[in-house]
Amino acid sequence: MKKIVFIAFLVSLGTLLNAQNLKIAVAAGYKKPVSEVLKAYEAQYGLVDAMYGNMTQIFAHAKHEDVALVIGDKKFLNKQKELSFKGYQTLGLGKAVVIYAKGISLANVEDIASSSVKSVAIPEPKKAIYGDVAIEFLTNAKLYETMKERLVVVATVPHVATYVGTHEVDAGVVNLTEALSLGDKIGGFIEIPSTLYTPIEIVSGTLDACLENKACASLGTFFSSSEAKAIFAKYGL
Repeated sequence: MKKIVFIAFLVSLGTLLNAQNLKIAVAAGYKKPVSEVLKAYEAQYGLVDAMYGNMTQIFAHAKHEDVALVIGDKKFLNKQKELSFKGYQTLGLGKAVVIYAKGISLANVEDIASSSVKSVAIPEPKKAIYGDVAIEFLTNAKLYETMKERLVVVATVPHVATYVGTHEVDAGVVNLTEALSLGDKIGGFIEIPSTLYTPIEIVSGTLDACLENKACASLGTFFSSSEAKAIFAKYGL
């Protein structure tokens, strides 16, 4: 009986250690929902080592570490040449919004070009999908020429949120996920019509390290669970 219990303990310990070695990299704009999903996963299965940053930071990290999954915009993952993805799991569709500081009032997204808005923060377009989306939105809405001198380029979506929350800028472009988490730190937000930018598919991209880690398959299955889907939906995905 003791031998059986000891073997079961070793199996359990092996599973936990395998989970602890599972490394994933996540686009900074999706830190809050992914963190919450990982917390739910870890309560049942074991720890996951997650790092967050802009896509350039993530790609650099994944090249030199045994990263199993990368979570971000599929378009960004597809166009980079540093990593070879084996497949993708869709987690949801991203939505772009304009957030604005307290004391600022916007009735629609076109109001971002009004004289009352002196500065607008966007993430670095080459490093974060919502920076790319911001330029695309302003261009398609025929607002870019009016706005280009007012744009303040920062590193990531959370940086945009911080700048707007402290009213260092009047407005910013982020994802709905970030906007929902800000609550009364900002004046409010308005969704950008989806017709003004290319659809944003948020995926989990599989790398070689995932194929060698049983915990990776377990996490992928959990991403498809009703519990994880409810968390992603709560954050606008």
